[in-house]
Amino acid sequence: MTIRRLKLKGQFVYEVDLYTNGRGSKRIRKRFKKKIDAQKYLNNYLVEQNNYKSSGLSKNLLEEVYLKDEINFWFESSKHTFSASHIKRVEGIIKEILPLFGNLTLDKMTAARLTLYQKELKAKRLANATVNRKIEVILATLNYSVRHRRIPYNPTLGYKKLPSKGREIEFWTIDTAKDFLAFCNERYPKDHPRRWIYVVYLLALNTGLRAGEIWGLKPIDINHETLFIRRQFNRLTNDFEQLKGKTNSKSGRLSRRVPCNPKLKVELEWLIKEKCVTDQETIFMTDTRSPINHDNFAKRVFIKDLKLWGGDPIRFHDFRHTAITQMIAKGIDIKTVQSIAGHEDIKTTMNYVHVVGEKVKEVARIFAIFDDDGESQEHVNVLWLVQK
Repeated sequence: MTIRRLKLKGQFVYEVDLYTNGRGSKRIRKRFKKKIDAQKYLNNYLVEQNNYKSSGLSKNLLEEVYLKDEINFWFESSKHTFSASHIKRVEGIIKEILPLFGNLTLDKMTAARLTLYQKELKAKRLANATVNRKIEVILATLNYSVRHRRIPYNPTLGYKKLPSKGREIEFWTIDTAKDFLAFCNERYPKDHPRRWIYVVYLLALNTGLRAGEIWGLKPIDINHETLFIRRQFNRLTNDFEQLKGKTNSKSGRLSRRVPCNPKLKVELEWLIKEKCVTDQETIFMTDTRSPINHDNFAKRVFIKDLKLWGGDPIRFHDFRHTAITQMIAKGIDIKTVQSIAGHEDIKTTMNYVHVVGEKVKEVARIFAIFDDDGESQEHVNVLWLVQK
């Protein structure tokens, strides 16, 4: 550790030159106009280093640690708790962050620097939620390092996220849903080799299942007037994930039973028989008898059907929103809707109540079934078997 007098651009400065943990460790250089300021910095650094390390608050000072090392520590230690889709999303964000901030020491990762980065991202016309997700990786990393006493505190304290509203729930009316199903029923009539596509739409609009749950459905899941939703097909890992519930202990979304009206059951059983689907296979499969990849289905089938139909386009996931909002609009009690939808938090279900704009009433559990022939089936009684 030394203080050297240097002449730069015709002026003398005093440079503090030190290694954080002996030669071979990180080297710190700071320059000051006055020698007394350089000496104060060196003295304060030594005192701070001694206090932090002796107190056990952290192993390192902020200026000794690079962001890239902490991001790697956080990600490798935490990714086993992430879903496959979240891992992919975080990996993409990390690839963006490391070239910008990876080689900075944490004393430079201030709230002001993150705010400037926030403004740069907004200048690219990114949504507030997207900007927050990117910066959240940095915040999560630093908080994780504090908890594990790798650093004394989070240097970004004071940083404020952008206000972010959840994506607005989009859904079809019953008439729009029926019109789309009628179109698809004509496009994929009975005995058509691609009739299964129509069945997918009918299933989604009647049950509110997520895409992965539809692609993971097997014949053994059909039980009288209900479907037992116990797994989902993950398009990223190309494998099945068991849903948690009474008979499934693996963490994830909730396993549950959802209503299966007579028309839907007939279509599913016809498809199973037509395709000779075994109990170990998924009801919907490719020509090679492997599960459907949702990305491929959405791009090559669903979007084309929407364009040919010519009506109001929505995302495939909005079929789920459509089913849930219609359950609520028809007076199905909120706890039942929560169970059918597989929402862990009742607040998620309540979002649909606000969208529908009606007070949920405790009435008989009835549901207006989406059909392709325009007939009203508002009084189809269903035995709701809810997975606790």
